[in-house]
Amino acid sequence: MPLKPISVSQLNEYISRVLVTDPLLGNVTVKGETSGVKYHQSGHVYFSLVDARARVNCFLNRELAADLRFRVADGMEVTIVGSVSVYQKGGSYSLYVRSLETEGAGSLQLAFEEMKQKLSAEGLFDPAKKKPLPFFPDHIGIVTSETGAAIRDMMKNIKPRNNHVSVTVFPVLVQGDAAAGQIARAIRTANEKFPYLDVLIVGRGGGSPEDLWAFNEEVVARAIYGSEIPVISAVGHEIDFTISDMAADVRAETPTKAAVIAVPDLDQLEEELEKRRSLIERQLDNGVMFQELRIDNLIRSMRSALENRIDRRQKDVEKLRMQLELNDPRKILENGYSILEDEAGRVMTDAGELQAGGIYRVRLARGSAEMKALRIDLPEALEQAAEAAPGSAGQPESRSEQERNNE
Repeated sequence: MPLKPISVSQLNEYISRVLVTDPLLGNVTVKGETSGVKYHQSGHVYFSLVDARARVNCFLNRELAADLRFRVADGMEVTIVGSVSVYQKGGSYSLYVRSLETEGAGSLQLAFEEMKQKLSAEGLFDPAKKKPLPFFPDHIGIVTSETGAAIRDMMKNIKPRNNHVSVTVFPVLVQGDAAAGQIARAIRTANEKFPYLDVLIVGRGGGSPEDLWAFNEEVVARAIYGSEIPVISAVGHEIDFTISDMAADVRAETPTKAAVIAVPDLDQLEEELEKRRSLIERQLDNGVMFQELRIDNLIRSMRSALENRIDRRQKDVEKLRMQLELNDPRKILENGYSILEDEAGRVMTDAGELQAGGIYRVRLARGSAEMKALRIDLPEALEQAAEAAPGSAGQPESRSEQERNNE
């Protein structure tokens, strides 16, 4: 005869009573690696304890978390003492932690560090070998899950920013044993069959370290490093860091950030172009104004130089005028001097050129007169006459009759 059916709540309550009364499950010690650690705003800590084959959910209350000398993080190898209980509403069981001790780095973290050192020594992370991203890509490729939140977030950001960009999606698994191989093959396929791609985004949304582990695999890192197409790695959240991030040409904190990095925003470009246009116009206006000021200054300088030159020339002319005026023969005549000319108008300057009885014109300061030369005294005769003057030594005191007649 079948048992009377019970409700789901009754079933969970029964399992909870069994677990509570079980001496082993009430005080169990479990060893494993922490994963998916989350500090809630209440102070409680939620995480999973994992090994190579399974996992169990764990709960660490805020009082015990506050007493720990360290902060629980992903990848820690720990030993936990606690009790197993059922969350009746959800029908799941958890390990309630009473004590937690760390035993050093977990296996995932050790594997990460070993891979990091190996590939770094081979130069896969060399900054000098990173390829630059194109400023304005025409076609981008995305290697990710076609059903995950990452592809939705990226497409949601790409098209509104720039609807001229084409997108090709290479759907792959992003977690699990087959994920790394699919990701690596997709990267190689993109390079071989889609060489016109300008950028390749490789990544996924957030998850536990185990969920993201495919992006720490060597085969993925080597495929990224060997890509001729520039690669943006966009794995998890800002706090997540993978081998793929180090091998890629550019790391984006999230898939959404990768879309922003890969595709320029046309509205922002137009705004920037408008700012630059306005700046150039202002610079041109300032340049024209500056040139006008230079021209004005040059004109004023040239005018000043020309005026100074004219002034100097006027002063020179005035000096010459004064010299000419001072040397004007008429001025000399006004001082009592006269000019003697022969009948041909030739100025006489030497008494030896004169002839006794000759007619000559005498020009005075005012008017002129014609005169007849009665006697010509040459310089020698004048000297002799001076020597023969009355009272001169060795000379007679009177002249002859003939000399008086000549006078």
